[in-house]
Amino acid sequence: MNKLATILMIILFANTSLSQNNNYSKLWSDVENFEVEGLPKSALKVLEKIETIAKAENNAPQLIKIMLFKSKFMLTLEEDAQLNIINAFRAEIKVSQAPTKNVLENILATLYWQYFQQNRWKFYNRTKTNEKVDTVDFRTWDLETLFEEVHTHYKNSLDNGLILQQTSLENFDVVIDKQKDSRIYRPTLFDFLAHNALIFYKHQESKITRPAYKFSIDDAAYLSPANEYARLKIKSKDTLSLELNAIKLYQDLIKFHLKDKAPYALADANKERLDFVKQHATFKAKDSVYIAALEAEIEKHNKHEVSTLYAFKLASILKTQGISYKAETNAEVRWKIKKAIAICDAAISKSSILIGHFFCDTKNIRTQPRNKRI
Repeated sequence: MNKLATILMIILFANTSLSQNNNYSKLWSDVENFEVEGLPKSALKVLEKIETIAKAENNAPQLIKIMLFKSKFMLTLEEDAQLNIINAFRAEIKVSQAPTKNVLENILATLYWQYFQQNRWKFYNRTKTNEKVDTVDFRTWDLETLFEEVHTHYKNSLDNGLILQQTSLENFDVVIDKQKDSRIYRPTLFDFLAHNALIFYKHQESKITRPAYKFSIDDAAYLSPANEYARLKIKSKDTLSLELNAIKLYQDLIKFHLKDKAPYALADANKERLDFVKQHATFKAKDSVYIAALEAEIEKHNKHEVSTLYAFKLASILKTQGISYKAETNAEVRWKIKKAIAICDAAISKSSILIGHFFCDTKNIRTQPRNKRI
């Protein structure tokens, strides 16, 4: 894997600040200093000391961080680093237990996925190989084999779901670059790993061979309320379908968070599910069904600030409709912008942390050029 791909993984998972307990902070400070001085071999020797302590304490977050930093230094020291990094993760996965194993599986899947994104041109002209994955250099795989492996490792990363759901993400602060207020939406390790996997499953790759029984989002039930969607039976023979795996993973997240006292994580996952289904749905009148779903969620959470997440989407749609108003062709959207402003004002009146991160700019809606006949 080239340097950029691995650096991206380190940015994603590794927090290089020294906010760690006293057992590790001095050693990690030494690693950081050797890295700044351009002495990766010296840094690796310190990593070995940290690894000895972490293994004795069975400290999963520290062990994961060590793997990431080892990968970083391997890029500098080893000629065939990209293959060695992948093999190192594969070997560590075989001897690890949950939840460490789950995180490593997730990282491995993401490394494969990033490699494809930066080398996609290499895969487009390759024919499918019949060789076993374990005996083949991943850099020589065909497109379908690579995608199957990415899917397999993301799926593996979500095994032992109950353990992951009971593992607070705070336990992994040492290896996660935490964003402000992010924990209300990603409170557990399960949330973190699932949403990272969704980045892959929400991707559309036109070059993958589609089976005759290709899965499609062809039923309005996929836009049903969260509690109904959680009970929806989703089946297809097209088990490798990215869309199928995305909506099933959203279902798992929604099921998990329906019992939460605070609806933040539920609303975030549900909002993403509605957006994804609307984007890829093939059934008729999907726009009107989507709008109705947003309105239902706003009403359901009308006394809670998470309603603004849905209100933002609805106001944006109404704004777009209102801009297109022409009396001769679509008079029915004449007052859509006015309605969008009312929705924004109602949401802003709730005054919450959500508004700063997710909500619409009502100034833009108010000053949007309109047809003079409004």
